[in-house]
Amino acid sequence: MKKNILKAIITGGKDQFGVWIENVPGVYGAGDTVEETKNSLLEAIKLLKEEGDKLFSEPYEIEFTFDTSGFLKYYSKYISFAGMKEITGINQKQLWSYAAGYRNPSKETSKKIFNSIQEFSKEIGKVHFSF
Repeated sequence: MKKNILKAIITGGKDQFGVWIENVPGVYGAGDTVEETKNSLLEAIKLLKEEGDKLFSEPYEIEFTFDTSGFLKYYSKYISFAGMKEITGINQKQLWSYAAGYRNPSKETSKKIFNSIQEFSKEIGKVHFSF
């Protein structure tokens, strides 16, 4: 039996992460960490299933993904905004405002960030160490 794929989008914000399921109104979660946020969404789905929600009675799989603000908020603990500026060419204050949810990047800016991060990850993947 084919599973329905539900795309859950994790977003950043000033105080917490948030998550919602694309094209499914009213299903949300939030938390201080990405893991708490995912668990919050799963708890909301559990409650809906208990109430007999038909969407969740069919086999489904949740695919978690980041929007630009969620990605920047989460990965800023590993790569500083100064480092992200070097990778993306976008100034630190602008990156911070996206991560904190104060501003939304345009589609073009989001693509620029995504493509820059992809290129950086390819470069990192080519690194070799000598011992």
